[in-house]
Amino acid sequence: MKFTSSLLAAAASVATVAAKKVFIDNDGLNGLQLLIPLYGGYEIVGLSMSFGSSSSADSLGTAYDVLTTYNMTSCIPLYLGAQQPLIQTNDTFHLHNTLFGAPVWQGAFTPGYVDSYDINNITYNDTPGALALIDAVKKYKDTDPVMIWAAGMMTTVAQAISIYPKLVEEAAGLYIMGGYVDTQMAQATGNAFQVDVNTDINLIQDPEAAQIVLTAGWKELYIGGNVTNYLVPSQELYDRIIEKAGGLDVLNNNTYFSELQSIVVSGNYTENAADTENILPFWDEVVSAFMAFPDIITSSTPVLASVDTSFYSPFYGQLRIWGADFAPTAGYKTGNATIVNSIKDAVFYDFILSVLFEDWRQFCDTGKYSCLKGKLNGY
Repeated sequence: MKFTSSLLAAAASVATVAAKKVFIDNDGLNGLQLLIPLYGGYEIVGLSMSFGSSSSADSLGTAYDVLTTYNMTSCIPLYLGAQQPLIQTNDTFHLHNTLFGAPVWQGAFTPGYVDSYDINNITYNDTPGALALIDAVKKYKDTDPVMIWAAGMMTTVAQAISIYPKLVEEAAGLYIMGGYVDTQMAQATGNAFQVDVNTDINLIQDPEAAQIVLTAGWKELYIGGNVTNYLVPSQELYDRIIEKAGGLDVLNNNTYFSELQSIVVSGNYTENAADTENILPFWDEVVSAFMAFPDIITSSTPVLASVDTSFYSPFYGQLRIWGADFAPTAGYKTGNATIVNSIKDAVFYDFILSVLFEDWRQFCDTGKYSCLKGKLNGY
């Protein structure tokens, strides 16, 4: 499958136009989440790594590793975001699980969770993530408003709103990963893996923050819900990656390809399927893609959205949506949002091959990337 000409033109024009701005908050990071916005012409004005699916230390550690791989520690500032939810605690999280059922994946709330990184050994900016977000939005509000991309808990963004409510009107908008709808049947009939991928852990871990953020009144709010579950690794994708690299050995023997190694692993999808951690959907990466290249969106639905914040509800932390004519008008705050239903799948998979096979290590010095062709030996 060839990369579409319109998207090639958009990517090629990056060096000749003023970069758009984006601030990223997540509970971990991989290469695609970093590189796709850059490929789409965005300048990343901050990375804030927060508690959520990983501990704060592990979120920071994975982000620092990615920045180091691509030699970007000098031009993309790394911050520590929210280290705990607004109200939710480990105890209340597990109490709710006892009352209404537990998700398969519990992230950093998993009993016995042990950090993989020592936060004291990670280099990052000492400005708290919420304050860094506010500073970035205020700095560019009159020239190039900052887009916010949040793919873990919404806590850091909620903190920023509580400190500086004008953040919402001064930012360009918000893209989030999370917000599944109509997944009860999948949860009831699926195996553990299917239940896991249909569980909205990003909102469940901090429902109050999610409600604050999703109903804040953004200029635009895009929710990457169910569509992000449909874009997954496959043997076809493995074969394309291996062929482009010139063989599985080339991938496995070059540290620059650590992000591709984490996707392909053995190179055999059937073998990897035995370990579900290796075949999770491209959740956050999909949101990165349709934020950076909105032309890949093929279907979306405008809704009014809210998050259930009643602790004694089996739907605590889950997204609720309405059509404009049927939404609550009193007592239950809602916010305008756009749910993305589908994207150009083939183009997204093309992104993976295009983005991760570029040489990004001079980007901080030149603002450009170059093709790896002819450079594979020696990496």
